[in-house]
Amino acid sequence: MKRNNEETSILKKDKNYVKFHRLLAKAEAEGRLDGKYRCPVCGMRYLSSHEADECCRIISQ
Repeated sequence: MKRNNEETSILKKDKNYVKFHRLLAKAEAEGRLDGKYRCPVCGMRYLSSHEADECCRIISQ
């Protein structure tokens, strides 16, 4: 929100950033923001426990 220069008591809505809102919606749909399961290493959230366990898994060769 921005303050209008003429009247300091009126707030103007900021410009909507379409790319931000699309990325946010995608992250929510994939469960990265509010998923039930969390990666034990980095903390990223997932919808399934298998995805969370495989997130930062180190594969030894």
